[in-house]
Amino acid sequence: MPDLKRSRPDGDSTERIHPSRKRRLDNGEANVKLTQAYNDLSDEIPSVRLRGAGDLCKYLVAESTDQAHRIDVAVDRLIKGLCSGRKAARLGFSVALSEVLRLAFTVSEQEDGLTLAKATEKSIRLTRADGKLNRQEQREHLLGRRFAYQAILRSNVALRKEVADDDWQQYVQAVIDLASHKDWMRTECSAMLYEYMKSTDGARMSASHVQALIDGLRQAKLLKTAEGVALWLATEDRWPEALPKGVWSKKSPMSAEEQPTLKKILLGSLAEDEGDTKHMNSGTRQAQPNFVWKAVLEWLYQRNISHDFERFWQEIVERGLFHTSASTERKALGLQVVALATSGAPAPYLSTVLNESIVHTLVAQRSDDSRYLFDTAKQVLDSILARAKAEPDLAPRFMHALLAEGAFDQPTKTKTIETMLQRADESSLEGIVATFRMVILRPRVDSEAQVDARRRTYADMLLVLIRHHKSKHSSGNAIAPWLQQTLQLLVDLGYRDIVTDPSPPLANATRAIFRSRLTSCVSLAMDQPAAVVAGILTCILDTLSASWKSLGEPLSKQAKEVLKSAEQARKNIALKIASKKASDATAAPAFDMLFGLSMLQVYNREADSVEALADLQQSYNAWEAGTESSTGVVELLLSFVSKPSASLRKLAERAFAVLAGNMTAESLQSLLDILQHKESASGQQELFDQRDGDENSDEDEDEDDAINVEDASDVELINGEEAASSDSEADDDDDSSSQADEGAEEDEETIFDRKLADALGTAGMDEADSDSDGSDMDDEQMMALEPHLTNIFKERNKLASKKQDNKDAKENIINFKNRVLDLLAIYVKSQYGNVIALDVILPLTSLVRTTSGKATAEKAFAVLKQYFEACNKNKSLPQPEEVGACFEVLDAIHEEMKLGGSKLHANACSRASLFMAKVLVAMDGKNYKKIAKSYASLQREWYLDPKSKVQGSVFTEWTSWSLATRKH
Repeated sequence: MPDLKRSRPDGDSTERIHPSRKRRLDNGEANVKLTQAYNDLSDEIPSVRLRGAGDLCKYLVAESTDQAHRIDVAVDRLIKGLCSGRKAARLGFSVALSEVLRLAFTVSEQEDGLTLAKATEKSIRLTRADGKLNRQEQREHLLGRRFAYQAILRSNVALRKEVADDDWQQYVQAVIDLASHKDWMRTECSAMLYEYMKSTDGARMSASHVQALIDGLRQAKLLKTAEGVALWLATEDRWPEALPKGVWSKKSPMSAEEQPTLKKILLGSLAEDEGDTKHMNSGTRQAQPNFVWKAVLEWLYQRNISHDFERFWQEIVERGLFHTSASTERKALGLQVVALATSGAPAPYLSTVLNESIVHTLVAQRSDDSRYLFDTAKQVLDSILARAKAEPDLAPRFMHALLAEGAFDQPTKTKTIETMLQRADESSLEGIVATFRMVILRPRVDSEAQVDARRRTYADMLLVLIRHHKSKHSSGNAIAPWLQQTLQLLVDLGYRDIVTDPSPPLANATRAIFRSRLTSCVSLAMDQPAAVVAGILTCILDTLSASWKSLGEPLSKQAKEVLKSAEQARKNIALKIASKKASDATAAPAFDMLFGLSMLQVYNREADSVEALADLQQSYNAWEAGTESSTGVVELLLSFVSKPSASLRKLAERAFAVLAGNMTAESLQSLLDILQHKESASGQQELFDQRDGDENSDEDEDEDDAINVEDASDVELINGEEAASSDSEADDDDDSSSQADEGAEEDEETIFDRKLADALGTAGMDEADSDSDGSDMDDEQMMALEPHLTNIFKERNKLASKKQDNKDAKENIINFKNRVLDLLAIYVKSQYGNVIALDVILPLTSLVRTTSGKATAEKAFAVLKQYFEACNKNKSLPQPEEVGACFEVLDAIHEEMKLGGSKLHANACSRASLFMAKVLVAMDGKNYKKIAKSYASLQREWYLDPKSKVQGSVFTEWTSWSLATRKH
């Protein structure tokens, strides 16, 4: 061989390399790659392990004079590596060994090389635990041998025709010997054999090889173990002729006659026919169930005979694993088997798997985290959710089983039902709604109280379903079928005497719940396109109108007439919307929505709902005729927002947002008038037309409330604490009003004591006879006093009741004002450029001062701020035609400043005044002179009057604005 040359650094000459050194260099490089391949086999990442196995095979497949030797060395090293304590190493080395053995058996065909018998002997020898090893190290060596046997199987040596029967029997005996060594090794070895027999390659095994395996298991008395049952079933599928007679009745462990024996085997104890006893240690907790359960269940699934499955499940699982006397470990195994079944059972079997007793066990174990099976029960729920996610059409079946326990999520502290509702697709939504119908009509409980509670829970779940699938409300131009079914179900349960009578019958309170949830469903759809909202309302109203005769409570004649007229109006509106005229584009959908909501109120038997619907009809007729109609609509919306229902408020706000552009000054003023009412019983009486016939006391309360409002306006929050206004006069007013209140209370107490003393005859007793205790009355005198005392205490109770009524009235008015402020916020957001929007400034500024609710004052200021910022952001100011009217508003704001109040009120007045200045200057720059005079007059009065309630910051802000807007 010619010498190789290597270039020197100068490039002019070369250095000769000896061939032996070249081989050493090549071998060194190969050893580095080989070492890296073995390291990769131990990596935690599967792809890296596969790459290492591939690199090793590439190295060994290269033809050379020592190929057989290299393969033999690799086999030895891989078998030893299987005894490693690292789980990843065992997995990687096992895959590599199966491929190397496949290569080794191929090479042995050409020369005397590795055979099955030699591979078996090598596996035993190299995995023998020599020396003193602890239990864990012994376990590692046993597992290493088991994986070596598995690698031999996966190399498909059993499929080679040239393999001698003796070699195969030797291999089978080695596996059986290992299986007989320990109970857990029996499971490991049997699982290895079962997996291979069920695989595609294993299906090509010869009947003689299978016969040898079964004979070996029989001789070792392993056929009547749980693992033997699994191997028997695997053999029965493909090699039935290899099965011996006399082991099982009808040659099947799954026959009805063998079920008692099978139960004993699967539950952990086996009595062999020859008297030997083996125990399958099921008394210890296992991370996962024995592979035998999967084998048995799959056999039952393939047979697809429901009766066989039900018999097996009831006898072995329910009456065995979940028997009342079963140990905790056995019940843990039962839950693992249930999880296994829920993940793979055919759909018709799921109702058997998750029957009422199983679900009851799940609820019991998950309801308390101190339960022993708390975590094990979660495996079942995780399995259910995973299966429902992979196969959404099964969600209705799972839900029907779990809902047998009513509110499953609440006692188990999970979101199992909610998660399934959230993940459901359109194909399963209809089935879920049908499931709800079944469980609502036929709840599986006896107690009437439990029935009502479950039905209310189901009603809430229907609402959750609609909330999670708002994006799926419509299907093309129509609402989705599942939503239509949901709405019809709520109508049936809330209003109708349905054909399929519920058992037990629906209580009136439960019907009210379903009616409320129906309204909430409409509310959830309010942010959807108008066509979707219209479709939802049409579906509800059509169902109701078609069932007047079957309504739980018949409608009055007047209600029917108004509803018929409203239905005709909705039909006309639908035609207008379909025509797509520009003039109808805004108001028509809003009227359609209002008609739908008002009609629903009539069906709900709400107070004054019939009259409200008639008023809406008049407003609609006026709109069609081209005359004023917005005032009546606003009044109707106010009736909605005045109710405690959050759903109605949301619906009213949506309709108001659509109609905001059609508001007139008169209709806007009807909103602003509410803000000026007193927050007292008389204010409520005036606002809601309530008359209680006691006007004198109301007037007294008005005065007290007026003082309280003034007091509250002088309080603000500074750094999270209450601080009084800096205005000294306001403080004086607070003190005097407080003293007056205390005096009033003292007068009431004095009067009460005087009347009581007069009745008891003890007036002046202290002066007359300080030693007397007034206890010298006889029984007749005491009886005579009883009517007087009763009257005195009745008056006392009336006084306390009246105070509570005034407190409630105050809260009602404040809440109503807050709702009106919500509507005004919607209005200024879209109508900031409208001239009539200027009308909101003065009432809102005044409300900041007069309201007794701090939150209400802040909300009023927020509406003002939103209005001003909307104009600035869009660079659009109102352009009124009358300058004088704008100056009147400016002067009124300055007068409002003089009344004093909190810093929030001063800020509101200052910003409102500056905004009016912007509007006036934008109309004509010459208006600045008059505005400046107004501020100068206000400042002069403030300067000369030490008791002035105007805040000095007003003038600072005016000056800053003037400097900022002055043209240079």
